[in-house]
Amino acid sequence: MATTREAVSLVAALLEEHGLVETLAALEKEAGTLLHDGAVVDPAELERKLRALRVAHVPAASAELGDEDPLMAPFTGRLATALERTVSGAHASNVLCATFCGESRELVASGGADKLIALTSTSTGEVMHRLATHNAPVLAVAAQPDGGSLLASTAMDGRVQLHDLGTRTLLHEWRDAHRKYALCATWRDGENFATCSSDGMVAAFRAGGESGSFDKCLDLPLSHDHGVTSVGWGRGASAPVLVASVQDSHVLKYYDCAAQRLWSVSMNELDDEHVSFSAMHIAVHPSGKYLAVATDRQRTFVYEWGSRTRVRTLISDFKADDFAPAPRQSWDADGRHLYVAAGEATVALWDVGMERQVSQLVGHSAIVRGLHVCDRPGSRRAVTCSFDKTVRVWGEATAPA
Repeated sequence: MATTREAVSLVAALLEEHGLVETLAALEKEAGTLLHDGAVVDPAELERKLRALRVAHVPAASAELGDEDPLMAPFTGRLATALERTVSGAHASNVLCATFCGESRELVASGGADKLIALTSTSTGEVMHRLATHNAPVLAVAAQPDGGSLLASTAMDGRVQLHDLGTRTLLHEWRDAHRKYALCATWRDGENFATCSSDGMVAAFRAGGESGSFDKCLDLPLSHDHGVTSVGWGRGASAPVLVASVQDSHVLKYYDCAAQRLWSVSMNELDDEHVSFSAMHIAVHPSGKYLAVATDRQRTFVYEWGSRTRVRTLISDFKADDFAPAPRQSWDADGRHLYVAAGEATVALWDVGMERQVSQLVGHSAIVRGLHVCDRPGSRRAVTCSFDKTVRVWGEATAPA
């Protein structure tokens, strides 16, 4: 009973902090007591206390689901937390994005403010090739899944390119892909990928296929006033569905490419229209059941796919009002751990199931701008890049259970 009273009191404080005075009054009336005296409270401290209460009940709640909850999958003890290699000469200026690529994911493709894409061997650290095809800083690189040889890239001038890593050639360029910064690229399968931009648009492209043509098959306007910060694809039955985050909006946008249907899902648990954070980067869970949303306020929320139901909240050690303009995140293949770069030189590794930070990637001396965990089955590697002009590859280490 004491735990319940404390939880209700904390909820009342959060209602007060968000200005929901009528809701607070209704709660106090039903409870028959004054639940909050109007004193100034620290939102981060409130959320930490609520998280502690929730975590205390996580094992029991997950036990009811049994093996059905991938956030509580058994921990194998294998995580990429040990620094294996530092690459210092791939770029002459800030490195903005990086991903594993190649048939065996033996290469890292990185894009920089120097307008270059560097292909670096993960085993030797040698830069094997540089693609000098962009005319503006490279903001995103995305490798074709399942060991494919294609690499999609986006740039600050809004252009989108497709490269063949086998021949080191530019296959196609969409010069009019976007009117402003092309911020993100992500593959649905070996043939289709999507991008998003500061121009408020999401675009989808078909990379060859049986016809061998390169088509822009979707131009989806999501906002007239704000940029689209990130985009992702569903998994399994939801594979044709795109999800996108819009800056300064309280909703996520979902679009079914097959049915050509667009809808919005609130990120607020009370389904109100209050905007207290911006969703800056999204990451679809490997199972497709969840969506991680990294915000500009040092918090990451995990939602059920297609729902406003918030199942986990990850709060960094920084103050909740610290601004994180370009957070990045990537799920580990085990579906339980999430790597989060939230505007600092370190990367936090979270046990999402238990809402607990278990490790950090420490090595960069400036903001980590790019982050990717290898998608090859059985591999435990991560790559990061930074404003310190380096690319770093991380290998397997044992983390606390």
